Amino acid sequence: MILGFFGACIQARAASVDDLTFKLISGGTAYAVADCVISASGSLTIPGTYNGLPVTSVGDYAFYRCDSLTGVTIPDSVTTIGNKAFVNCDSLPSVSISDSVTSLGESVFYGCVSLMDVSIPNSVTIISKSAFSYCVSLTSVSIPDSVTTIGEYAFSGCSSLTSVSISYSVTTIGNYAFSRCNSLTQVSIPDSVTAIGEYALLGCYSLTSVRITASFTTFG
Repeated sequence: MILGFFGACIQARAASVDDLTFKLISGGTAYAVADCVISASGSLTIPGTYNGLPVTSVGDYAFYRCDSLTGVTIPDSVTTIGNKAFVNCDSLPSVSISDSVTSLGESVFYGCVSLMDVSIPNSVTIISKSAFSYCVSLTSVSIPDSVTTIGEYAFSGCSSLTSVSISYSVTTIGNYAFSRCNSLTQVSIPDSVTAIGEYALLGCYSLTSVRITASFTTFG
């Protein structure tokens, strides 16, 4: 009976706004999503306002290990998603990110093993360090025109990634950025890129061609 009681307590349940904890930020003029109950499951929509104030941020570790969530919709009011906000959300196949988001934190989707589809909004300028590391179900990525830097380890360990579309706004590709992407067959580096970091394509065993232009100044 005791085991049955505790088993029922930790069962995943349908996610709702009540599962979220909010924190006042910006001098008390806005809220951030600070935490989510780990047992929440299914799809969740973050509200644009809370207690009459805008929700402008998803905080660091906000959905850490919420491994039964299958969808999260981020409202237009949010401009910042913090470091490791969705780390190890194992059941998350896709995330809807608004064009209002300008900053994705480090390791924001690290280890989201079910993530197959992500649309990076045109408002983001940097793909941060380890942002999509070990998203092993991710098959393709399109980098929008707003992005200038692909950070270290950004897509490291994305073993199902077969294609990457890098926009002409990107100037720097960081160390280990696409390392261990062992399904990647082709990479075309645009003229805008002047530097590729060390080990950027380490362990890309399926790579058959790489296009490199005369604009390069640094090749790690």
